[in-house]
Amino acid sequence: MNNSIYRQEFSTCIAGFAALCLLMAMNPGHAMGQNAGSQRRESIEVETHFAAAQQAQRNQDYATAEREYLAVLAIEPTFSEVHMNLGLLYQLQDRIPEAMTEFRHALNLKPTLTGANFLLGIDYCQSGDGAAAVPYLKAATRAEPKRVESWTWLATAYEMSGDIHSEVATLRNAVDLQLESLDLLYLLGHAFERLGKEEVKGLQKVAPGTARAEQLLAESYANSSQWPSAVIHFQNAVTSSPDIPGVRIEFGEVLLREGKVKRAAEQFEEELRKFPTSLRALVRRGEVSLVLGDVTKALSDWDQALKTDATRAEKILGIRETGLGEAAFEQLPPDLRENVQRLAPVIKTQNTEVAHFAMAFLEMQSGNSSAAGEEAAHIGETGTSSSSNACSEPELRQALKKERFTDVKRCGKRVLTPVSPTDFRFLVAGALFESGDYQGSLEILSKLPAAARHSAEAAYWRARCYEKLATAAYLRLYEMDPDSYRMHQLFGDLAATRNDDGKAIEEYRAAMAMKPSLPNLHYSLGHVLWKDLKVNEAREEFEAELKLNPRHPGALNELGDTYLLEHQPEKALPFLERALEMDAANPDIHRDLGTAYSEQHKFERAAAEFSIAVADDHDGSVHYKLARAYQSLGEKEKAAHEFAISTALNQQSHARLEKQTERMNEIEEWVRQP
Repeated sequence: MNNSIYRQEFSTCIAGFAALCLLMAMNPGHAMGQNAGSQRRESIEVETHFAAAQQAQRNQDYATAEREYLAVLAIEPTFSEVHMNLGLLYQLQDRIPEAMTEFRHALNLKPTLTGANFLLGIDYCQSGDGAAAVPYLKAATRAEPKRVESWTWLATAYEMSGDIHSEVATLRNAVDLQLESLDLLYLLGHAFERLGKEEVKGLQKVAPGTARAEQLLAESYANSSQWPSAVIHFQNAVTSSPDIPGVRIEFGEVLLREGKVKRAAEQFEEELRKFPTSLRALVRRGEVSLVLGDVTKALSDWDQALKTDATRAEKILGIRETGLGEAAFEQLPPDLRENVQRLAPVIKTQNTEVAHFAMAFLEMQSGNSSAAGEEAAHIGETGTSSSSNACSEPELRQALKKERFTDVKRCGKRVLTPVSPTDFRFLVAGALFESGDYQGSLEILSKLPAAARHSAEAAYWRARCYEKLATAAYLRLYEMDPDSYRMHQLFGDLAATRNDDGKAIEEYRAAMAMKPSLPNLHYSLGHVLWKDLKVNEAREEFEAELKLNPRHPGALNELGDTYLLEHQPEKALPFLERALEMDAANPDIHRDLGTAYSEQHKFERAAAEFSIAVADDHDGSVHYKLARAYQSLGEKEKAAHEFAISTALNQQSHARLEKQTERMNEIEEWVRQP
């Protein structure tokens, strides 16, 4: 099971439903259908006990409340709302098995009880059984679709069940209901990110070293601000498939963002040589020309781009975007921004559409999005078909050839049929992606023939779509409240991805100051502190996370590791064993358990754990630990075998590291050359 980021502060959820449970149980005589005179005495007794139970529950006198509810059930055992309230009472006292029993009783009698469905679903999640929780939480969302907590817990249940697509669908349904929830948008973004990572992981397994696999690796390094590593993988992608479109553009964009202008220009020129209609390369070449001070050439390229597809040209440069949109990743280095800003007076003298486009770009570079919007308002929707209804395969192919992707977005899905060729489908899916219709692109990819659907090309486009959908969710989050606890948490996540630990710690602590009970936040902060070997501080955060969510596998694992670092296996083991219960497939936990057992001289158990962990051993270190365990057990042949594997893997790892260092040095030299 993945580290859940959905754990709610349980007392808050219970408090939210406590009033509902009590309200639904009002008028017990009516609930039981009492109407005969001979039953009046029992009805009065029930009402008396029930009122006493409610008052005691409100006063937190749980013993009295329990006694009174049981008195009601002794008279009327089929009173469903009382079973629900008794379950809530047990829930408040952390008597979970008894609470679940009462909720089930209540639902057997009345399946539509929202509070019972919701709380029973949470209890199943808390016990680790997400699949069992799903039907109860679905019933809760149907009954009260505007209650955010029901949706987030339903997403939790799907995540625990490993059904990430249903998790995403649940969160999207909630967002589509226009529930103003920072949490839903943050969780949706993370869910899309995980889908993207699954595609990347799958691609690395089925097609390692291919152009698309290398391209995704390059993009990942670029997003993490590790540009030399990004360059290596972009070069690998180009070498693997020299005629694949778009790789050189991304390659050039990474170089441009690092201030390597001339090297970036080479990539854009080469892309245009191979693919003369590449709009993105044309727009980027214009950007390079502006950076180099050639206003005439820049405006010429951009004028051509506007005539082809103005909407997409704006998107490429991040015009009209704010906050976490494309523009957030489109800024030039400070010295280059200063250079282009000096050209503003020259550009302003030209009252043309392309001049306004250039000024919009300059305003976005200076961070003035409102002024950029004013300039962009002067840009017309050029480069689109004259007839909005015209939509045929020949027209679509012509639009694809000329990279008028806004036209493709308008009618691409309508043209495709079940017999459309696979390569044509990929072209349309890619065009929809480039035009910003990520969901449309995913829809086309989902309808590919089975073989193509599992291809490297399909995995690549799906990964890119999920990445963009995550960014879109985060942008909506930013627009809702740019200074919220979730935004600080997100900024912390982004900083951690870039290995900017100081910034990550600052942002996580800012989020914590606003909402210390936020799920997964203490773990995220602890993880960064642990990475920096700030052991005591990290341990405090892991312990704080476990108070909120005792089943958090990451916090359990890394808390155990802090004790391993101090050679205290007796303290580490309880946490590692609990972590394994939550995430039995994680090889790192098996490795750490093996280490703890070895330090306690429990070598048979250590060998069993290391034997599982070796599946993920890339440098020979786990095979070495396994060999030492066999050696201690006197199993010399097994030990020798593992030592041999360890040595071979270690040599391969060193060779890869040396080669990578050589490549890094070559890149540094390459970008310095004129």
